[in-house]
Amino acid sequence: MAARKTTKSTTKSKTKTAAASKGKDVNVTFAPIMSAATVFKMLLRKKEIDHVGGQEIPRTVPLIDGLPIEFRVKKGEVVTVTAEQFEQLQANGFAETDEEYKNRKKFIDSMSSQHPENLTWDMIVAEGGNWATLADSQNIVYNDKLLRV
Repeated sequence: MAARKTTKSTTKSKTKTAAASKGKDVNVTFAPIMSAATVFKMLLRKKEIDHVGGQEIPRTVPLIDGLPIEFRVKKGEVVTVTAEQFEQLQANGFAETDEEYKNRKKFIDSMSSQHPENLTWDMIVAEGGNWATLADSQNIVYNDKLLRV
């Protein structure tokens, strides 16, 4: 008989730190609800002035490192950005804030099913309660910003 092989395995536990979670990528998309827009265009530029020979020469540089000066996201397209880039997009108002994200998720989760299996009279009576007006949609569904996927 052959000798039985024994293997020794060790497991290492990994703890997540704030720095490790900062390095994650964020997927964002442009998903307009109440408009016919097909592209969300952001001008991510700032001007810097170079002093050359006593003259001031302006030049355009990217506002956010790693993103182009003219950043376009097509409707339904999913774009991956780093966590730092996403924070800068939020700070400049191009992406939804954490509070807006929570409100949008809460609104979507609280919606009733569109096609219930068993329709009851209570569902028929309450049907109008789920309708959102244009003003409501602007406050609840942020369709003019990049949304987190």
